[in-house]
Amino acid sequence: MNENNSPRKKRWEWLKPSRSEPHLVEETGRRATSRDPSSLSPSRNGSRGRSLGPVRKFLTKHFARSARQSPNPGPTAACSSPQDIQPVQLTEDLTAPTLEPNPEQSSNSGIVEVSLTNTAGHLDPKFVHESITNATKDLAGIGQVPTIVKNTSSEAGNLQSVSDTVNTFSTFLKPLTAFNSVANQIANVHPYAKVALSIFTCASKMILDQADRDVAVSRLLSKISEVYTFITEEKELIKIQSMLATYGKIAQQTLECADFISHYSETKSVWIRLGKHVFDETDATIQSYNDVLDSLMQQFRDLAARDTVVIAHHMDESLDLVGMEYATGAGLNTSKCCLPNTRQDLLKDIQNWISSTEEGAPRVLWLSGTAGKGKSAVAHTIANWYIDQGGLGSCFCFDRTRQADRRQDKIFTTIASDLADCNPVMRRALAKAVRDHNGLKRTPDITKQWQQLIVGPTNIASKDIAAPILIVIEALDESGEANSREQILRLLAGKLNTSTSQLAELPANFRILLTSRPFEDIHNTLHAAPHVRHVSLDDVSSASTELDIQLYVSHKLEDLRHVFNEAHFKLLALKSDGLFEWARLASEYIKSTNTVSRGPMRRFHEISETSAKGVHLLDEMYQHVLGDIMPKHGHKETIPIFRSVMGQILASSEPLPINALNAMRQCFPCDDDCYDVKLLMGHLGSLVSGPSDPHTPIRPLHASFYDFLTDKSRSQDFFVDASAVQGDLAFATLRVMDSEHGLRFNICSLENSYLPNSSVSDLEKRVKESISVELSYSCRFWGAHVGFTRFEPSLAKEVEAFFDGERLLWWLEALGLMKGIGGSVVTLLSITDWFSGHAEFTHVSDATRDTLRFVRTFASTILRSTPHLYLSALPFAPTQSRMFRKFAANFPCTSRIVVGHVENWPQMEKIIHANHMVYSVAMSPDGKCIACGLHDRTIQVWDIETGEALYAPLQGHTRYVMSVAFSPDGRHIISGSADKTVRVWDAKTGEALGSLQGHTDWIRSVAISPDGKRIVSGSDDKTIRVWNIDTCEAFGAPLQGHTGWVCCIAISPDGKHIVSGSEDRTIRVWDMETCEAFGAPLQGHTNTVQCVAISPDGKRIVSGSGDKTIRVWDMETGEALGAPLQGHTDSVLSVAIVSDGNRIVSGSSDQTVRVWDAKTGVALGSPLQGHTESVSSVALSPDGNRILSGSDDKTIRVWDANTITGKALVAALRSHTSSVNSVAISPDGHSIVSGSDDKTVRVWDIETGKALVAPLEGHTGSVLSVAISSDGKSIVSGSVDETIRKWNVETGEASGVLQGHTDWVLSVAISSDRKHIMSGSSDRTIRVWHIGTGEARRLSGHSDWVRSVAISSDGNRIASGSDDATIQVWDLGTGQASSAPLKGHTGYVLSVAISPDVCRIVSGSGDKTIRVWDMGTGELLGAPLQGHTDPVNAVAISPDDNLIVSGSSDQTVRVWDMQNGEGVGAPFRGHTGPVLSVAISPDGKHIVSGSSDNTIRVWKIDFLNRHQSIKAPAICFSSDPIHALHSASSFLQDSESSAPSGPDEEGWVVGPEGRLLFWIPLNFHPATYAYGNTLVIPNSALQLDLSSVAHGTSWHKCRTQ
Repeated sequence: MNENNSPRKKRWEWLKPSRSEPHLVEETGRRATSRDPSSLSPSRNGSRGRSLGPVRKFLTKHFARSARQSPNPGPTAACSSPQDIQPVQLTEDLTAPTLEPNPEQSSNSGIVEVSLTNTAGHLDPKFVHESITNATKDLAGIGQVPTIVKNTSSEAGNLQSVSDTVNTFSTFLKPLTAFNSVANQIANVHPYAKVALSIFTCASKMILDQADRDVAVSRLLSKISEVYTFITEEKELIKIQSMLATYGKIAQQTLECADFISHYSETKSVWIRLGKHVFDETDATIQSYNDVLDSLMQQFRDLAARDTVVIAHHMDESLDLVGMEYATGAGLNTSKCCLPNTRQDLLKDIQNWISSTEEGAPRVLWLSGTAGKGKSAVAHTIANWYIDQGGLGSCFCFDRTRQADRRQDKIFTTIASDLADCNPVMRRALAKAVRDHNGLKRTPDITKQWQQLIVGPTNIASKDIAAPILIVIEALDESGEANSREQILRLLAGKLNTSTSQLAELPANFRILLTSRPFEDIHNTLHAAPHVRHVSLDDVSSASTELDIQLYVSHKLEDLRHVFNEAHFKLLALKSDGLFEWARLASEYIKSTNTVSRGPMRRFHEISETSAKGVHLLDEMYQHVLGDIMPKHGHKETIPIFRSVMGQILASSEPLPINALNAMRQCFPCDDDCYDVKLLMGHLGSLVSGPSDPHTPIRPLHASFYDFLTDKSRSQDFFVDASAVQGDLAFATLRVMDSEHGLRFNICSLENSYLPNSSVSDLEKRVKESISVELSYSCRFWGAHVGFTRFEPSLAKEVEAFFDGERLLWWLEALGLMKGIGGSVVTLLSITDWFSGHAEFTHVSDATRDTLRFVRTFASTILRSTPHLYLSALPFAPTQSRMFRKFAANFPCTSRIVVGHVENWPQMEKIIHANHMVYSVAMSPDGKCIACGLHDRTIQVWDIETGEALYAPLQGHTRYVMSVAFSPDGRHIISGSADKTVRVWDAKTGEALGSLQGHTDWIRSVAISPDGKRIVSGSDDKTIRVWNIDTCEAFGAPLQGHTGWVCCIAISPDGKHIVSGSEDRTIRVWDMETCEAFGAPLQGHTNTVQCVAISPDGKRIVSGSGDKTIRVWDMETGEALGAPLQGHTDSVLSVAIVSDGNRIVSGSSDQTVRVWDAKTGVALGSPLQGHTESVSSVALSPDGNRILSGSDDKTIRVWDANTITGKALVAALRSHTSSVNSVAISPDGHSIVSGSDDKTVRVWDIETGKALVAPLEGHTGSVLSVAISSDGKSIVSGSVDETIRKWNVETGEASGVLQGHTDWVLSVAISSDRKHIMSGSSDRTIRVWHIGTGEARRLSGHSDWVRSVAISSDGNRIASGSDDATIQVWDLGTGQASSAPLKGHTGYVLSVAISPDVCRIVSGSGDKTIRVWDMGTGELLGAPLQGHTDPVNAVAISPDDNLIVSGSSDQTVRVWDMQNGEGVGAPFRGHTGPVLSVAISPDGKHIVSGSSDNTIRVWKIDFLNRHQSIKAPAICFSSDPIHALHSASSFLQDSESSAPSGPDEEGWVVGPEGRLLFWIPLNFHPATYAYGNTLVIPNSALQLDLSSVAHGTSWHKCRTQ
């Protein structure tokens, strides 16, 4: 098949301009803003907030995220590694210090190894000194130091000579080289310092490898030289062990300084770009570095560590990393670390694994154990230990109480950010990764996060970092359900096709420590992975941990030494059964003073008498602790309070701090529940977190406590039924939203409606300050709590009140600001289900459904700019919608629809714009996602509710993606392409999982078996193949039998049969197992079978064909059931069957979607219209309530299937459904005649826009030209079908067909005496037809298409314009050219007109000009008329010969003065596509234009005359100027030339710098009036009164005060 369009089609389509980018101005402004540091503010919702000053402080603990919003990243530097300098080799244990040398280890430095120890194992100062001295001496013979580039930022008088500077640098560098020569020897003596020594080595390499050094940094280089001298002094070396943390800080700060020196030229460029004084910035930065180094070295000398922080300069990288998704509070918690000197064997084993460089050492260590075994303590201890080493690492913790945060989606963006904070090399690598792919900052695709934010940057950094790179992932089992961690596990296990090799290719020093309970899904994924080492704490005997627990208990009970001795501690350790959590609780219980009469010893005896083990031991301890707080005798009063408060904590969808819990309890329905949470939490300090901090979320300290409370068999009296509190939480959330500090209009005080939310720099800060924790929670989760509650009328009344007031709008506003508008759909669906079956609340159910439709229509608008909830969404809601009826009157200062306001919700819910032509659409089994295959070789996946792309387009195919499908479980997307391959993708992440190869031609269709195990594909190679989805291998030989392309396939619901449709016009049924054809081919279609579908019961096959019909077949017999379904006027390209089997949906090249009764074959309702190109694919939601359609017009449209069978909610578009190619006006000026690509000719009333007769149908191709006779009774039309047709205006009947042209008829005209018809054709000829006889004369002379013909008013001469760039004038009588061709245009001549006085010819051309010619002499009169910016497709001349009117592909209509060639007034703007035709009314007062945007517009020329004395309104979408926007200058910034003439492709009316005025739902209003219009056809076109609109900084006045 030839994939290109035919030449003639391409030559016709060239008239249509390329689609412009509507957001270019906005994006440019946004980028400009993003480069201005002053406009950037810290993130408040987990995004990476970044300081942009010249230096930035690093927190001492890089892992400790809980103490800060988020860390700042910094620079990276790729350092080369000279052969004579090797990094410190980390082959020794990093924990317990040993002073014994390793006699077998040799230095890798290239220098003869020198022993630094004496026989006692201590440092030998003499040997150290000699080594350094010798190394320094060696430098004397090294060649010339590289040339220094002078720094223009320093003042000339302060610069040394180049030679002096070279000598100075040479001196500075000697200590660095000396250090490198002895670094390995120092590491042998101080193995615990190897991480820091490795960092020192990396820093020295950075500087030594630099070819050019700027003299401006010499002062800093001097300080670094001092540092290296300092760290190799023998008197300082002996202090390393006791001052290891400070030593590590010195190393980190030195590395930051080295990075600054190495990248100083880049830093200067940034300063210059930001207008900073380079010399001052340099001096200040170096001074800050020097101060920190001086402080750290002094601390080291004094053996007095202080909280000095490392600083780094990375302004440019900060700009790159702004907005990186970050999981706040998921980092290291030092309070969870093991007690010193406990778990030493286990910790040492893990530390040895981390530092091991053995070949094939596992990269992952999985530490598992049941609750209470101390996994978390080990993980946090290892993380904290590695920080003290100065190592490069990150700690990421999951938390079951924070599952709503979806930390799994942020895991690797957070880890990457932490690693960037630790090391400048990593920082620069990460900055480059996100600079090249900005979407990585916030992508939920963790596979891409892993590959591009972890694997890539660490591989770069590992070239310069010899020390291990450690990632700690703690409590993976608390991520949520198994599917929440599935992708992470598969990545770590190397079980994704793309990650297996990448894990092996990770740096040898890369380590991941993972902890979790031994859940089945985790065990099954990790236990057999070759690179995963498994250590189970459950396999460790209790005896081996007793000493550790004894030490722990003795420490915890230190203050009770006067009561207890070691024997007591030993007994507690024995009873602990190896559970550190029990030991912790036991210690806390013993120390408790809740009951005066029970002292520590009595408590000791209570718990030491136990014989329980494992989980029962913990349960018993929880009983003791809670029983002590709530004695049995007081249970009647205390237990209800305990259950209510703990129920609230456990039932909350995310943990809340005390203040928020209290605020919600104040709104509980029962006054007795207004209990102060603090009073109970104060007693539960050993069981929950945050009892004394009003800002820390309250949650169980240990997962075992949650399990205990919710299992009645274990907790007994203390059982907490979380479901019992759901009703209280439902009431509370609703009332919090209605409280004094609850929801309100413009809650975040947004000042300007022109700005999208993304441009409000401090929006996150405003949200945090204006929307309290409890209010945010209530907005997001009230629907869930109502849904979990048994139906009760009092709660139903509360919900009813919510939908009855403005609180409903304010709720949507708050969700939009919090980026949670998509969650409202889940809430509304939950509420709808909750009211199901309760007839007395039907009106509330109706309200939820109406709100749901409102959200589905306007969600993207609200998300983009929240003020437009009120300015755009509400005014454009249908007049009969509840939202409009209830609330519109409260917002009087918004757009008022004068004409065209729809009454009810249209069938079309929304339009999603794709990147290119859509060939296939599919919906996920859960109905939440849309996948589409595109012409641009990609697959895009969208959220159906918000219309937002879920991730970047899936790339991999090398040609068009012809077919897509979801697997039944929704986990995979399958695609078939013209590149001859089938590909499998991960539906959640977009990761490519495999490629199936075997077909030898285009793959047109793919399907997946119901069990998800097999893929079936059909191809232009005439075969069908069956594939194994897991192995990507083909099952058996290809299925052969079709004699033409296999265009479509389907699989039966039971998975036993394959159905295929082909170009050979047949349908075949195949056995899935045997791959044999089942019965004879199904025959009946008379053209290609384009699509097939199988009914849910598997009994019927539905097929669509190029013969324009749909047929239904019996699956078993192969017989056709009933007559073909007819109604489409072009090929049926796609069919689908609703899940109940009762309806068929079809999409066609006629640009419509139709719904049919599957049993009767009757079409239901009107065709679904709106697409402007072929509908290539249709799909249905699982519940059958929504229809998807994908089209060549680059859109996906979502339709409400429930509106199909009822009364049409939007009047059928009684207008053209495709491009309007030609218009003409009747001689009396009362009617318009038009011809269209929809193959019809139509007649309209010029005043009302109503159709005067039924569409004139008969042409079988696009109608390209129309003309009307001088008496107004006859119409002539020319078409792509190569014919000319005559029509009777009054009856609408065809009165004749003229045939003779051998190609498209591009233009027709009728002589004033009504005797002749003239036609021009792409067959390069003109024909003159006698109307009476139908005979034709052929006029030849042009060498290319004849685009336009015109006849003079006296009927004697014809003018023609051609693609050969000439105009010919012909004598009608003789048929001969009356003069030489008129030459001058440099492009196709697309249109010609003859003046009424027969003196001049006017022509319009593809060269964008209009020319006026003397009819008699053929000479050009004056200069070409210039102004259009695209081809001039049409010209016309006014009856008085004074004006020329032109229409262009630049979407404008222009009027010119015939005499002087100047433009009259401003161009008429309003069309959204090329203007293809223009005509002037006989009285010269009106212009009619037709466009590819499917509309006809009537313009009043008098509007141009007003321009001379009255300033035209800048923005007006009405026929009445009084409706123009007031104060338009504030929107246009006094630049009326940039005034928008209508909405952009997405519906936004956009001004300068991307300013947003309002949004028009184009699925409601495809056409909008423009200034100058007196009529727009279709006559339902939108007219707006903008005279009272509050906009910009006054937008908040839109609401009645």
